[in-house]
Amino acid sequence: MFVVKKLGKNGSWNAISLIDENGSFRGEARFESKKEAQRYLEEYKNKIRSQQELKIFSDTAASNHQNKKTGYVHR
Repeated sequence: MFVVKKLGKNGSWNAISLIDENGSFRGEARFESKKEAQRYLEEYKNKIRSQQELKIFSDTAASNHQNKKTGYVHR
């Protein structure tokens, strides 16, 4: 699981919103692959007007939780 985050004013990284093609909020910007996260990061940069520092983080805690929940083990 990969999360797109922005650097906040207080110096902490926070997940950005996932906004669909209709402009609706769909929760945090979390993706199964780094490629999907990178694609969304580029789309997000094109949508926003202000310059923000953005990065992709691997969210292993969420992945491990999801794997336990579904029984799926990522290798």
